[in-house]
Amino acid sequence: MTSTGTGSTATEYVDKQVTAARGDDEDVWREVQTLYSRKLWHQLSRKLQQMLSSEMFTSGGMPDVCVIDNAYIVTLENTQKLDLLAYARMCLIIALQTESADESFSFLEQVLSRVSKSSLAQVCIITALAELQLQMNKMEDAKVKLKEAESLMADFSGVTAVHSDFYRVNAEYFKKLPVFHEFYTNSLRFLGCTELSNMSVEEQVARAFDLSLAAILGKGIYNFGELLAHPILESLRSTDKEWLIDLLYAFNSGDLSKFDFLKPQWAQIPDLAANEEIMSEKIRLLAFMEMVFQAPDNNRRLLFSDIATVAQIPIDQTFSIHIGAYIIYLIQGFVVATNTAFNRQHLPVELLVMKALSLGLVRGSMDQVDQVAILTWVQPRVLSLQQISRMADQFNRWSSKVEQVAKHVENQAPELFVQ
Repeated sequence: MTSTGTGSTATEYVDKQVTAARGDDEDVWREVQTLYSRKLWHQLSRKLQQMLSSEMFTSGGMPDVCVIDNAYIVTLENTQKLDLLAYARMCLIIALQTESADESFSFLEQVLSRVSKSSLAQVCIITALAELQLQMNKMEDAKVKLKEAESLMADFSGVTAVHSDFYRVNAEYFKKLPVFHEFYTNSLRFLGCTELSNMSVEEQVARAFDLSLAAILGKGIYNFGELLAHPILESLRSTDKEWLIDLLYAFNSGDLSKFDFLKPQWAQIPDLAANEEIMSEKIRLLAFMEMVFQAPDNNRRLLFSDIATVAQIPIDQTFSIHIGAYIIYLIQGFVVATNTAFNRQHLPVELLVMKALSLGLVRGSMDQVDQVAILTWVQPRVLSLQQISRMADQFNRWSSKVEQVAKHVENQAPELFVQ
C-alpha cells in the first residue's frame, strides 16, 4: 500500500477516474471531484464510505481502494476535518483488502493515530484490531485491546454506533476461551443493538445455536426468558437444530422428563454431552425454582419428599464425608459439609436446597428434623406464556380469598363497613 503523496496527486487521480469512467460511475466520480475541490470534508467522507461499499469496488475493482485511501485519506492534511467515525469505517473496508492479517493490523494501527480526537472512531478501530488479534490467536493482546475499548465506552451515553461491533468481538473472545456465561451476556448485548435484518439466515442460525448452548452451560445462568423471547430463536425452526428450542423451554420450566426425552439429540453435541452432569444439576435447580414459584405464597413449606419427586433425586441419600475432602457451604447461617466427589446426579434434597440458597435462587430456611424447606422468595425471571398463565391463576385465587375474607368480616361486623 504505497502512498501517492500530495493533495495534487489526489486531484490528478480523481481527474483520471472522471475521464475513464462511464455512465453512473462518471457521475459518482464527478461528485467526489466537486466535494474535494470545495473542501466539503464531511460530505466527502460519507461519499467515499458509500463508494467503498458499492459494486464499483466490491466487484473486481479493489486495487483502486488502496489508491483512494492514499490519495484521499492517509495523506490528506485535512483528515481531522473529516467525519472521523466514517473515516474509520472506510479504513476497515480498506483493511479487508490487504494480503495478510499482519498488514491489516499495521495499517489500522496507523489509522488509530489519526482518529485520536474521536472516541467513537477510536473504539471502532481498537475493536477491529482486537478482532484481528483473535484471528491470529493472540488472546492476551486481544483482551488488552477490548479492555481499552471498554474503558473508552464507559464515557458514552446510551447505545452508540460502535457498541454492536464491540459486543460482537467481545463475545467472540469469550467463545474462543471458552467462557459460556460471558459469551452469552455479550451476545445478547450484541443482539440488543443489532437488526436481525442485517444478518444472513445462516448467521442467525449459527448465533442462535451458540447462544442456546451458552445459556444451558453458562455458569450462573438460570433465566432463559430473555433468549426465549428473542426472535433470533425462530431461525432454528425447520432446521435440524429445532430441538434446541424445546430443550431451552425444558430448562426454563425445569421439565426433567422433556430433558430426558431430548437426550438422543443433545447427546450428539460434544459440548453438551461432555457437560451432562452440569446440565442435570442446573435443570434440577430450575425444577426446584419452578416448584417454589408455583407454590402458594401462604404455603411455601415444601416437604423433602415432594422436592425429591419434582427434582427426581433420592430422598434417603445420606452425606458421604471423607476426612480432608469436604466443601464448606456458608449459607445464611448454615454450614454443610459434603464429599467433593459425590455424583451430582444424585444430590440429596438437603444439598439441592442449600445449593439454591447459596446461589441466591431462593431465600428461606430448612428444617432437617421435620424434613421440610421453608421458602419466602424465589428469584424473579422472565416468564414464558405458560408461566404467566399460572401466575394469573395464582392472582385469581388470591383475589377470591381476599373477597371471601372481606365478605366474612362484613357479615360478622357490618358496622366496620361504611355504605
